[in-house]
Amino acid sequence: MGKTALTCVFAMALMTATIGGAQAEAQSSSRLKLAVFDIELDDFSAGGPIAGESPEETARLRRMTALARDVPAQSGLFDIVDGGASTDQRVKDHWLRKCNGCDADIARALGADLSFVCFFRKISVMEQSLDIRIRDARTGELAHASQADLRGETDQSWSRALKFLVKYRLVEPELARRNH
Repeated sequence: MGKTALTCVFAMALMTATIGGAQAEAQSSSRLKLAVFDIELDDFSAGGPIAGESPEETARLRRMTALARDVPAQSGLFDIVDGGASTDQRVKDHWLRKCNGCDADIARALGADLSFVCFFRKISVMEQSLDIRIRDARTGELAHASQADLRGETDQSWSRALKFLVKYRLVEPELARRNH
């Protein structure tokens, strides 16, 4: 291979690497920043509000929060912002489900495009629901709300409900929107 041909191959490789890098950067910058706050427990069970969260419930909420951050991150559509990093007292008190949209301001302060608030509502050990609310951090508008009823207070029932809502109500609709 002559010097001119080698220079041409090198220039093509450099151009391909530059274009590929720019495409990857553009793809990364098109990701939405999703502030995922710690999952909360809204306990209406007999004695639950007085007793507070049990150590088992607290541990389960931590595992579900990790899952709620992992599933959208794996989709490649979202850059996850740790909502728990906020110093706002409502975040620390797990009060976002009752603050009438304050999560949008907190998410915006964290540099996110969207806020993700999720909570399990416990009626009894056998009857619960999972609610997800996503707000536009700039406007505070509710962009999405979904709910799933579940039975049994187990990691399996909670994770199935969470994965279902995140996959079919958040990730797949966002993929569909981007493909049209």
